[in-house]
Parts: sequence; structure tokens; C-alpha cells
Amino acid sequence: RPDASSGAWLSLLLPVALAISYLHSHTTTPACSTSDALHLYQIVIAVGTCLKTLCYLLSSTLTTSVIFKWLINRLPGFVTSLCFALQPETNWPLSFIAGFLITTIYQYVYNSVMRGLPKTFTYGEAAILVQGLVLFVLNATSRIYALFALQAKPITDFGQLNAIMQSALLCLVLVCVLLALVPVLRKPLPFYLLMGLLLLAVTCAPVTQPLPLQALLNFILNDSKRVYVIVFYMFLVALTGATVSWQLGSSTQANTRVRKIFHLLIMLVFVPGLVYQCALLYIATGVAFAIFVVLELLRLLQMPPFAATLLAAFDSFKDVKDAGKLALTPFCLLIGCSLPIWVTCCPCGQSDQLNPSLLMLFSGVLAVGVGDTAASVVGSKYGRNKWTNSTRSLEGTLAFIVSILLSVLTLQLMGILDMTQGKWFATVFAALNSALVEAFTDQVDNLALPLVFYILVGLA
Repeated sequence: RPDASSGAWLSLLLPVALAISYLHSHTTTPACSTSDALHLYQIVIAVGTCLKTLCYLLSSTLTTSVIFKWLINRLPGFVTSLCFALQPETNWPLSFIAGFLITTIYQYVYNSVMRGLPKTFTYGEAAILVQGLVLFVLNATSRIYALFALQAKPITDFGQLNAIMQSALLCLVLVCVLLALVPVLRKPLPFYLLMGLLLLAVTCAPVTQPLPLQALLNFILNDSKRVYVIVFYMFLVALTGATVSWQLGSSTQANTRVRKIFHLLIMLVFVPGLVYQCALLYIATGVAFAIFVVLELLRLLQMPPFAATLLAAFDSFKDVKDAGKLALTPFCLLIGCSLPIWVTCCPCGQSDQLNPSLLMLFSGVLAVGVGDTAASVVGSKYGRNKWTNSTRSLEGTLAFIVSILLSVLTLQLMGILDMTQGKWFATVFAALNSALVEAFTDQVDNLALPLVFYILVGLA
């Protein structure tokens, strides 16, 4: 991405977040330890892909022999293989094959993304997204295998929703791969036929008992509160559409404060969802992400009759970081707020007690929805004292910190968060450091800030 640093440090965030999630699950929710093996494998893969990114960047900058560069690029595969082999009851030859294969696939996908979407990502931003994609595909594939080969059908509501979301997103990944490999599918008729097949697979794939569509309807209709929350979500969708229509009618470029409306809207989605309907919010994040991908495909492939409107909306709301073809900031806003839910083991906790992971789950909402929004609004209107080597203001940074601490205090007084002295210390520490990252980074903060905040409050 033009006028941005490499952002290599971002590749460290996902492995550290997964490790924090693993340690947190053992201290607060020991019932989640049944998925220990899978979680450990995810950490190993994340570490391996992180090393692959760092070694790739190192070898590309060194002016040394080809053999030495080759050894540097083989190091991540060796480390990943060794970590796999150290797991109990592991086949050593298979571990070494898996380690080198996974890091090689990651590098191939990483290079394809950087070349296929020029000027869209920094090296670090692409690393986070490709790390997440590789982890998701491997995780979803293993769970789908367990569903069909081992006949391990999920029985809990969350288990069924997880199976539905993972199978649906895996089908969406396959559709994107087909579109990339088969040019004829990018024409309107084949494209819409492919979308119809995708919808059929998502609603009728035998990953749950009953089928996904019926299981989802049963889940929603069995609780009147869920119906109310969905109605509220539909109202927010209508409000979002009205905001976009209003901005398009004004024929001007949306400024920073207008774009922050979407931060407030996503905060209104996540707060009641996390507090009252965590499982519903979990599936909703998957649905929203899938809709974002389909809309972006319609825009990029210029599919009638939607492409013109989507292109106008993108041009009106795009940020300086949307330098490439992809609408990066809205994707990262959704992903950033959702990542704490996606990487946390047993995110929805127990229904009869306060969720001990709730503060960590609020990381995206607090860092992006509250802190970043307050910093942007206050900084753009009242910011007078700029940080050295930064366009951000001291006033905006103070607003970032104060808004987060007041929000956490409000949630505590409402009985939503159970704050201890250790959690308060971690929250203050996380707010201070996230505010400094927001002030000085040139990376997409919607992606970086939630993970930074998640890691630091997870230390409590």
C-alpha cells in the first residue's frame, strides 16, 4: 500500500492472541480444555506463518548468497514441523510433511493476495488476513471431516451454529477460488447461478441435524429475545442503508466523522449481542462477513444491476487506506470487531453466570467502536497539539483513553462486567498502549487495535 510502512509487527498479533486465548481458557473456563489439541495446533500454525512472513521480508532485504536466503525461507517450515512433532501421540514423518506443506501453502496464498490486489495491503495487514484464512480453512476442514467421517454431529446450539457458519464460509472460499481460476464464471449468468448453488449448499448441507436452515430457524424462534434482537439488527441495517443513501445524495466525499457513524452502528450491534445473545451474534458475524464478500464480488466483477451503486458508495466512503481495488476499511472494521469472538475458546460461556471472557470479547468494540471513534471526532474538531511524527493529536489520544475507561466503568456499574483490580490495571494498560498505537501507526487501525487491546486485557 502506498505511503505506508511494511507493518511486519502485525504478523505477531494473531499468534500471541491465540496463545493468550489458550492460557485464559485454562484459568477461567476449564470446560474448554476439550479442544486443547486443536487450539495448540492453531497456535503452532499461526507461529509458523508469522515466522514465514518475517523470514520472507528478511530474505527479500538481504544482499547475501542464494543458499543463505534459501535456508532462511526453510526455517519456518522446520520450526512448525518440530512443534507439530513435539505434540503427544504425533507421527514424526507426517508432522514434518505438514509443517513444510502448511508454510508453503501460506506463502503461495500470501504472494497471490499481494500480487492479485496491488496497493491494497501492507505486508503486515496481508499477513493477518492470510493467517486467519489459512487457520480458518484448516480448522473448518478438520471439523467438517469430524462431522462426516466420524459422525460427530454437534448437539448444542453453539455447536450447531459453529458448524453452519464454518461450512458456509468454507463454501464461500471455494466459490472465490473458482472465480479466480475459471474466468467464464465471472460473467453475469454463470456468476448468479454459482451464487444460487452457494445459497443451496449453505442452507441444505447435512452438517447439522436437522438441516442448517431449519436448525437456524429453530434456534431463532425458540427464544423471543432473539427475535427482538434480530428486529433491532434489521433496524440498524435500514439505518445503514439510509446513511449510505444520504451520503450518495450529497455528492460529496464522506469525511472522517461521517465514516465513524459505521463505528457507532457496529457498536450497537455488538454490545447487546455480546451481553444478551452471544451465540446469535457469533453466527451474525459470519453472515455479515459473507454478505460483505458477495457485495465486494459484485462490485469488483461489475455485475449488473448492483455494480454501479456499490462503486458509487465505495468512492464516496473510501478512506486514504483504500488505495487498492478492495474496500479494505469496512472489511477490517467487521473483522476487527469479530476477531475477539473468533479467536476465543468457548466465547459464549455459560448462560447462568457472567462470562469471564466478556472483557476480552469487548476488545474490538472498545478499541474501534469507542476509542477510535472518540479519538477521531475529538481530534478532528478540537485537536491542536500534534504528536511528533504523527498527524494525530494529543487531545484525540486522551479522548481514546478516557472514552474506553468510562465505557468499562459504565458496563461494570450496570452489572455487565465483573471487574477486579487486576482487570482494571490491564484495562488501563491496554487503553494507554492502544491509544499510542492508534496515534502513531500507519496501518489499518480497525485491524490492529482490537488485537492489541485483546492481548493486553487477556493478561489479567
